[in-house]
Amino acid sequence: MSRCVQAILTSILTGSHVNSLSTSEWRDLILVARANSLLPRVASILLSDSDNDFHIPPTAHAHLVASIRHETLFHNQVLHEVKLVNSKVSRALTRNLIVLKGAGYVIAGSKAAKGRIFSDIDLLLLKDDIPKVERALHLFGFVSDTDSEYDQKYYREWAHEIPPLRHLQRGTVLDVHHNIVPLVSGRAPDIEIFLKSTVKTEYGVEVLRPAAMFLHSAIHLFFSEEFTNGYRDLSDLSLLLDEIIDDDDEISYLFFLAENTGFENEIFLALRYLDRIFGRTIPQDITKNFKQVPPSKIRLVVMDFIFGKVLAANHRLVDVKFRGLAQWLAFVRGHLLKMPFNILVKHTASKLWRGIVKSVTGDVENRHHVQRKDIKD
Repeated sequence: MSRCVQAILTSILTGSHVNSLSTSEWRDLILVARANSLLPRVASILLSDSDNDFHIPPTAHAHLVASIRHETLFHNQVLHEVKLVNSKVSRALTRNLIVLKGAGYVIAGSKAAKGRIFSDIDLLLLKDDIPKVERALHLFGFVSDTDSEYDQKYYREWAHEIPPLRHLQRGTVLDVHHNIVPLVSGRAPDIEIFLKSTVKTEYGVEVLRPAAMFLHSAIHLFFSEEFTNGYRDLSDLSLLLDEIIDDDDEISYLFFLAENTGFENEIFLALRYLDRIFGRTIPQDITKNFKQVPPSKIRLVVMDFIFGKVLAANHRLVDVKFRGLAQWLAFVRGHLLKMPFNILVKHTASKLWRGIVKSVTGDVENRHHVQRKDIKD
């Protein structure tokens, strides 16, 4: 009987992996790690561990080496793209460009960059700079990823970013933010405090300092409504925690930042599920920094039900009872966090109506987009 594949994967990611795996366990490990965008990270750990004394079968070794090559190529492309974009928009900026999330990990050389693959490059800049930056990016070949008037209005009036921009030739996607959570949520912080929580890099852009990087990652995860990559994002948080756990100044700044932006609960949830799912023991010296009142027992039971399931590795080989119900509850919770109930009803009704129209008439928006591209060509 194979051991639980998530337990094997978690032990590898936290540096306490077992000494040997059966053929079926290797197969399951590779399948689940790949499905959760973690195979390059697993490969990086296993192939660089000098104390690793267990045998890696040739077929598994080939998968691991291939994923490392993919990561290396991908990270080089990201570095090149960030430098290129920055060179095109720097004159339109009041302050340096800030690179967030996965690309930020790569630019910073963070531990969380290890084996990290992502689909877009996230940028943070002043809201007043966005019109100038957007024009510069349009001239550089980036166009809006949506033609929907509703989506354009949603992003520009309610969200914390403009619609994603995709390069016409390279396919690179940029998410240009002016805040870290939607404005309509009522929880968007004064972004100035994050703008002051950065460090400069050799690439001409800035990244969040380690404490702010951990907080932003926690907010991104626990302010979400979809958790397809939740297990991977929790792995990111584990690596980001490694960078600050022994640094009293960064830990103090983490709680200062959380308290002054209203995101202490997201830190609480991050530490709780790093403990419960990744087995990370959180020192009391850290938890004593919490000033907020702990959640009620009933609320904790509900949160544990939801996050204990949606943050599990996402694959059919990881058997999680009631995962579907937990995903639905997380979906509703995430939307309620992001927008007031009246706007949520309007937003849901609009999405539902557009879905019905599209199913009856076809994908009109995309068809028009293709027609315009054909004419241009």
